[in-house]
Amino acid sequence: MKGNVDLIIIGKFETIDYASYSKLPIDRLDMFRDLVQLRMVYQDGGFHHFLDIFNKAKFGRYYAESSYVQRREMYNIWNLPSLNPVLAVSPMLNQGFNCKIINNLDSEFDLLVKWAKNMKEPIIAISTTFLLTWTVVGRLIEKIRKEVHDAVFVIGGAFVNDQTLVNGHASLEEPMRKYGVSYAIHSYNSENDFLKLMQQIDSKDFSNVNNLLYFNEDKFCHTDGVWNSPIILGKDAPPWDKINLPKNNKTIQLRSSSGCIFKCSFCTYPVTSKGFHPAEMDYLKAQLDMIKLMDIEYLIFIDDTPNFPTPRFIAMLKLLMQYDFKWYSFIRIQYINDDIARMMKESGCDGVYLGIESTNKQVLRNMKKAATRSKYMEGIEYLKKYNIIAFAAFIVGFPGETQESIRDNIEFIKESGIDYYSLKEFWYAPNAPVSKKAVEFGLEGQGNKWKHNTMNSQEASLIKMDIFNDIKDCIYLDSDSGLWYLSYLRDQNYDWNTIEKSQRLIVEMLRRDNQNKYNQKQDLLDKFATTIKHINM
Repeated sequence: MKGNVDLIIIGKFETIDYASYSKLPIDRLDMFRDLVQLRMVYQDGGFHHFLDIFNKAKFGRYYAESSYVQRREMYNIWNLPSLNPVLAVSPMLNQGFNCKIINNLDSEFDLLVKWAKNMKEPIIAISTTFLLTWTVVGRLIEKIRKEVHDAVFVIGGAFVNDQTLVNGHASLEEPMRKYGVSYAIHSYNSENDFLKLMQQIDSKDFSNVNNLLYFNEDKFCHTDGVWNSPIILGKDAPPWDKINLPKNNKTIQLRSSSGCIFKCSFCTYPVTSKGFHPAEMDYLKAQLDMIKLMDIEYLIFIDDTPNFPTPRFIAMLKLLMQYDFKWYSFIRIQYINDDIARMMKESGCDGVYLGIESTNKQVLRNMKKAATRSKYMEGIEYLKKYNIIAFAAFIVGFPGETQESIRDNIEFIKESGIDYYSLKEFWYAPNAPVSKKAVEFGLEGQGNKWKHNTMNSQEASLIKMDIFNDIKDCIYLDSDSGLWYLSYLRDQNYDWNTIEKSQRLIVEMLRRDNQNKYNQKQDLLDKFATTIKHINM
């Protein structure tokens, strides 16, 4: 009988068509170097993500050439459950709606089609948290419409919000018409707006639905834009027992706070989140009590700064000590001392993400990082003392970047003893605070194409390669996955020793590719297969 599912929401999918880039001939690599270099390994006539090297060694095939059923059992970081769709549908689940989550569309497209064809009216929502362009939205909708012709599409999340803030809600009319989007919810923390939309979608009376863009017949309409408090500030935790999680993962994401108390000039989040909003410990405890009844071993806290203010973080650590979870999170390392590092370890901390960004005094000042090289060093020493894995992310090319600042970062990576690091070129968001100093910095452009007084994006891309070639001991990771890549491998039963050995081999594969030794890696691939063969046997 039709009608047993009210809504399908898509959490994640591959936003860049890497499969197409993987087929590029090597003599065209320069045209797409930023998309493949240090992100993909060349093998079997194409470029493949790091986890696809695991797939080939473990399963004898790559992800893209596998069926959907096979993909759900294979290695793909997007297979890790995401919190965004969980929070989006939590109010609906608490009100009795039957909502299905597509955690990774590239692994679960067959499930979406099956569920959608059993719906009275197939309403499909798309989270845009990881999207950068409307073209990606269009490509996704086109794929779905080929199988679900009468689908009604709702979009919301970070990309929609950013587009509205930068260009105004009227700018969404043309792409919504072009790609067949019926509804867009354009504000952060709009979970209850989403609930009201679903409650009124049959009557089409949206007078009480805030932050909504929609079409009334052919007329483009909008309702009042209203700031909503984060849903985590409420009393109701996500009903985890009603959420369809991937069955082959032992990890979930949590939030204990929303927003960020800091004001880094490259980041738009403090602007859009309107400050820092901590949840009560009772809210977190309610979730942990539910989760401990499930087959969950690992937690990923996606709070932007869970360890500040310090007294709240200590209370959080004491709460976590009552459970047996391993956990990961972002950390402001300058606020870590010996006692806190010890408590982190005792509470199950397995690894942390450090947004170092830079260690140069001037660049840090330009970034408004409120940090110093010495405090970074001190905090990392405490992590090392208690054997907490540290992944450090660096930005290359922020205004003020020079050869001197690059040398500062290289020396820091070599001297600090961090376990893993990543390099990401500066991304210029027009609504980021740094834009207020565009004239002072000579900053022009947008996104990954920019220039300023001391560097341009092309130079930053080349410098990133120079840093990678200079650093031999610290282990490189792709900036777009980082700590989540490591936590995913832990989820799949890899111990830290095996992760280190396998990633060092991948780094050596990258080095050979950069030396144009594309087909001279069989010795490394053989060692790789031997390194991981004992996992999940």
